[in-house]
Amino acid sequence: MDIVQKFGKDVAVPENPGSEGSRLITLKQIEQEHGVSRSALHTYRRSASFPQPVPVEGSTKIQYRADEVAAWFEANPPQQGKRTDLARHNEGVPVEATRLAVPPNEALEAAREFVQWLRAQFTEDERIARAADDSLGKVNMDWEYRPDDELGGKVVSARGYDLIYDVPAGIGAHVAEYDPRRALRELEAKRGILDLYATAVEDRVALRARMREALHTDPDEFGRLHRQESELMRVAEQLDPVVRLLGLPYVDRPGYREEWRP
Repeated sequence: MDIVQKFGKDVAVPENPGSEGSRLITLKQIEQEHGVSRSALHTYRRSASFPQPVPVEGSTKIQYRADEVAAWFEANPPQQGKRTDLARHNEGVPVEATRLAVPPNEALEAAREFVQWLRAQFTEDERIARAADDSLGKVNMDWEYRPDDELGGKVVSARGYDLIYDVPAGIGAHVAEYDPRRALRELEAKRGILDLYATAVEDRVALRARMREALHTDPDEFGRLHRQESELMRVAEQLDPVVRLLGLPYVDRPGYREEWRP
């Protein structure tokens, strides 16, 4: 067992992450046990002082040592009744909801980066789907599987010509079911979900610019804009887990960050 310096005190770190006294805890459990929202937790995790996640073989969930997380929150207690989302966590002082100050928000910029990256993955999926169909020499998009016998058959265009290839039965049915047209329909649905989330994020960015303009000139307008932003935050927090799940199939593509996992 090693002794390391964490949060200004000596902490014993077991060699085995799963050993007694070093219970692992997921992001959801951190939210529940320490009473913080998902957006606030993601802000805390970007702090250099926040504990590092523990890699767990065979698990895709981000996990931390519960004792390290508890020690961090003891040293950095969330302040009740205050808007921590208006300030960078590493600035050290949360901003009251009624206080005329609108510092930059790192969480918003991180959300915008994720949206941009995920849009690029959808674009790549569309390119792959269209390239698969273009290989026929014309755009057919809609495929079907036609068995020759119980061992296999052919995947062809739904119009009955332009042979693609001979395939085993199970693979042929799967390929035909997830043909380019199906892939494009699913992409349209996923883009619609991402657009809902992106709109909430971008509207918050625009609102914050207007809030800065109203800081010292129109407190009533500032309060109205603040209420609008609170509603947008609610919408974004509801969509956040869904959008993170949309990104999960692309974990092996360049640019994916572990902090984006659900």
